[in-house]
Amino acid sequence: MLIPAGILASLIVGAGMFSLPHVFVRAGLIYGIAALAFFAWVSGSLNSRYAEVIDKDGTDKRFAGYAKKNLGKKGYIASLVFVLGGTAFTLAVYLSLSSSFFSLIFPSLPEWAAALIFWVFGTAIALLGTKRGSAASLAVFLAMAAMIVFFGVFALFKGDAGNIASATLFDPKNLILPFGPLLFSLSGRSALSSIREGYKEKEYSLSKFKKAIRLGVIIPAVIYAVFAAAVIVLSGRGVTPDAVTGLTALPAWGLAAVGALGLLAIVDSYALLGLEFTGIVSKDVKIPKALSLALFAVIPLLIYFLGSSDFLTLVGITGGIFLAAESIMVIFMGRKVFGRRLSDVPLIAVFVLGIIYEIVGFFR
Repeated sequence: MLIPAGILASLIVGAGMFSLPHVFVRAGLIYGIAALAFFAWVSGSLNSRYAEVIDKDGTDKRFAGYAKKNLGKKGYIASLVFVLGGTAFTLAVYLSLSSSFFSLIFPSLPEWAAALIFWVFGTAIALLGTKRGSAASLAVFLAMAAMIVFFGVFALFKGDAGNIASATLFDPKNLILPFGPLLFSLSGRSALSSIREGYKEKEYSLSKFKKAIRLGVIIPAVIYAVFAAAVIVLSGRGVTPDAVTGLTALPAWGLAAVGALGLLAIVDSYALLGLEFTGIVSKDVKIPKALSLALFAVIPLLIYFLGSSDFLTLVGITGGIFLAAESIMVIFMGRKVFGRRLSDVPLIAVFVLGIIYEIVGFFR
């Protein structure tokens, strides 16, 4: 149970956590922690339902395949739209965050130039097509872990605990603000099929798999709470939307180290996600490989430069619209396989409310 839980936790912890300190400060610290606990339960519940769908099917499918079997052709098409849209916006999230990390190393470098440099390297790595798999995931997780430990040590010795004491506890105006970022930050559904395949036949059972899922979600939630607290006490001039550019308590070399670790953590994730995007486009949508690679290269860049380069907005859209829609599909797939559950309607209502909030907020 510990190994699959650790794999899931390592794949969940990622770029989304950098949105949480600012979101918690705006929505209220106590409310933010409560929302984190609630969405950890939501994520664990949804992932367990998806695990049931995988277990019942017993074949080597991915999300679109399960949608097609359980929800028909319309479900299949919707799944492709949501997965591809969510992946493209996630890639744009990495572009936005990369400029923040670059600014810690090269403060005078324009944001657009930093994003473009990152895009060149991330795209080039993906186009090489090298399969790095679990080794890359481990490297990313270790870089993230090193950064969190780094923040924690400095927070203990250089931070101002008064920043937490003076933080707003709850702001009803931002009641739904944490929805998209938390759903994005705790998302791990896409890794479940691979984790399931990693079990040895005699060691697998659905109950063990579901226990590993719950633990694999709890670990990131605890990490996020520690990370948010550390960032808040280290941000002397206020917590910024990307969490890192407001870390005034860190020395110049510390900021540069955070920037380097951050770029290391997200560049390979960008490339791996790009390979996932091209795989779906070429295999499921049946678009030629060369065109799928071109779409991967261009679409995130268009979202960043023509849509929005704001980190928090991109995270909110990715989690609050695309992942929320995917979550609704998981609920309906679960209903198809195992019937209705009491939590179905409340969860769907939460997701629909979040989708409406993000859409209205984007056009406001």
